[in-house]
Amino acid sequence: MLKKKKIGNDVVVVYPEGRLDVTRSTELEEEIMKLIDEGARNIIMNLENVEYMSSSGFRACIAILRRLKSLNGNFKISNVRPAVKRIFDVIELTSLFDICETEEEALKSIQ
Repeated sequence: MLKKKKIGNDVVVVYPEGRLDVTRSTELEEEIMKLIDEGARNIIMNLENVEYMSSSGFRACIAILRRLKSLNGNFKISNVRPAVKRIFDVIELTSLFDICETEEEALKSIQ
């Protein structure tokens, strides 16, 4: 079960944990797509408790980003640990995503 916090009418902060590998990334994507289907248009993914992301995790993030963009929504990533940030940098995805230092910064950039 994905921990989440709703802020206002259309902002949801999600808190994945552990390793975002093939199995967990698929579950994460399905849960977030369900939130989008239920009306969430602004999603902040707080990666504070994510220690590793596989290519499946990045694929899930890209799918979520595309879906939200098609609905004129926002997808922000916050609180990225240095080890995970290095992976974003190595595969050159930092420019694709809006990565914020803190959840508060991500929230302010939406409102």
